[in-house]
Amino acid sequence: QFADSVESNAQPDPSQIADLTLTKADGSLVKIRDLTGEKNVLLVVSRGLVGSLPSAVGETGDKPNSGGKSFCIFCSTQTSRLVANYAKFQQRNTEVVVVFPVARSSDAAELQNFAAKVQGKGKTSDDFPFPVLLDVELTAVDALGIRDDLSKPATYIFDSQGQLRFGYVGQSISDRPSVQALLDQLDRINQPL
Repeated sequence: QFADSVESNAQPDPSQIADLTLTKADGSLVKIRDLTGEKNVLLVVSRGLVGSLPSAVGETGDKPNSGGKSFCIFCSTQTSRLVANYAKFQQRNTEVVVVFPVARSSDAAELQNFAAKVQGKGKTSDDFPFPVLLDVELTAVDALGIRDDLSKPATYIFDSQGQLRFGYVGQSISDRPSVQALLDQLDRINQPL
């Protein structure tokens, strides 16, 4: 059960987030700034591919894949719920963007395994209704100061003018806002002044 009532607990420099460069599944690059400014943007940073760092030790909730690496069950669950509720975010003029951190570029192919885990066998990253971007070599994670066993779960909301309006960094692997908490935040952001 993710938290239904959350308040911002992280306020990174908004320009720092906007300047972050992430990688699409096809290898092309995109800056967060390029995704903001028309719609609200819900930016969800997952923990990524746990076990891809040599010193990483899996925590409870991690399910190993064939290479000893794993996907956090809470990240998979959260992403699955975002997929299932995507229409509710669209109704609030919001684009969802999920960030999947990987320690090395060679781990980028694991995004396809993550897509199948979240959406079902045979599904790929192209089947997500929203962008799922890679943070190769953890540059965004490090810039945001959220490195742990790859990344702490983090959520940021930009309004339609590109202003950072909400930031939440989980203190544990299961500490994240629920879909309802995010929809409530968006309803507040969308209220006329």
